[in-house]
Amino acid sequence: MTDSEIAGECEGAEPDVEDSGEAEESLHGLEDQLKECEERAESYLDRLQRLQADFANYKKRNAKETMESIEYAKEDIILSLLDVVDNFERALESIPPDSDADTTKKGIEMILRQFRDVLEKEGVSLIDADGQTFDPYLHETIARVTCDAESGTVVEVMQCGYKLKSKVIRPSMVKVAE
Repeated sequence: MTDSEIAGECEGAEPDVEDSGEAEESLHGLEDQLKECEERAESYLDRLQRLQADFANYKKRNAKETMESIEYAKEDIILSLLDVVDNFERALESIPPDSDADTTKKGIEMILRQFRDVLEKEGVSLIDADGQTFDPYLHETIARVTCDAESGTVVEVMQCGYKLKSKVIRPSMVKVAE
């Protein structure tokens, strides 16, 4: 077919209304699909950002827990050492004042001081309880006594309590005024 024949056919041809409607319908369908794909992409992006935030929070929480584990890993050995400190304190209390065992007493005092220094260097501190107001987070009541002190006041410490950094590892065992 020659160019003139093709041109003649195109000039006399009327536009096909059906093809135009189908094209418009197809265009709307594609626009709808595009909107759907964009919404899905936004949804995926939102989920990805949330997962990234959750993972970052997980990493921070895990790092904090690891640091706490490392920080308090010494707790068991320190609790064992505290029993030794208690026994030294009892030994000192059992030596009568004015006895000829004064040299022994001084030796025990030096060892006890050395133990306390080592514990202090490791972050262990004594809980001051004598004369303080009873605090259930720091003290454990073993007896209630009637006395002149204000109600709820620690009147006698039966066993010292200790903290490792800010954590109570052993509460003070105390007698409290009624």
